[in-house]
Amino acid sequence: MSDPVTDARAAVAKVHQIIEHDAANAPRTLQKRIGPSELGVACDRCLVHMLAGTPKAEQGTPWLPWIGTAVHAAVEDTIVRSMLADLKAGVRDMDEWIVEGDVVVGDIDGEPISGHCDLLHVPTGTVIDHKVVGASTLKKVGREGAGTSLTYRRQAHLYGRGFALLGHDVRAVAINYLPRNAMSLASARVFAEPYDEAIALEALDRATGFAQWIRLFGADAVLAGCAPHTDTEFSCSAFPDASSTSSTPGPAEFLGVA
Repeated sequence: MSDPVTDARAAVAKVHQIIEHDAANAPRTLQKRIGPSELGVACDRCLVHMLAGTPKAEQGTPWLPWIGTAVHAAVEDTIVRSMLADLKAGVRDMDEWIVEGDVVVGDIDGEPISGHCDLLHVPTGTVIDHKVVGASTLKKVGREGAGTSLTYRRQAHLYGRGFALLGHDVRAVAINYLPRNAMSLASARVFAEPYDEAIALEALDRATGFAQWIRLFGADAVLAGCAPHTDTEFSCSAFPDASSTSSTPGPAEFLGVA
């Protein structure tokens, strides 16, 4: 007769294997083509790597992204069920929210950049991007969202541009910081500001400059002129040259995207 505790541990290990397989094969993990969420990254080296399609280093199961994806799916399902319930009750129609909207935010060196935006609140013209984050990020962001990074601001305005190009009246962008470890939503934080197409266009122009250099001279040549990794929102350690200590001025000033 087998030992029930040993069997139990084996069963739980199988659960872990299933989760690990799902996380490793999730669309976000397998995505090779740069999208709006990556386009705003503050680190020039990370942006060049993503534009060039550099394979990321193996870092184990992407557990935190898997949690974030699960929360996004739960929020989406909750809002859809809320709309259906209100529709059934005759409270409102189905036009208040656009959930996981497909948008094209612009193009980089002639290639269209598309993605999925979490939410558009149609009556207020507010584009909402969810971030599932830890306590340190919530503290940095602050109650009014003043600590929001340029990386996340660029993302939000890019999504805003995507909806605007579809003909929606986009008036504001918001980043919904959801606590990953808290017991309630009391510690959630919100960053919001008026929609500004110029922020989205700046991100597109910056990426286009790097993409053109990559096409003309190759990624290695462009990386040789970039400063060391600098970003804190994206994991620079995912790229093979994360320990780069190059102090050579980056090509941004020559590209006109500094």
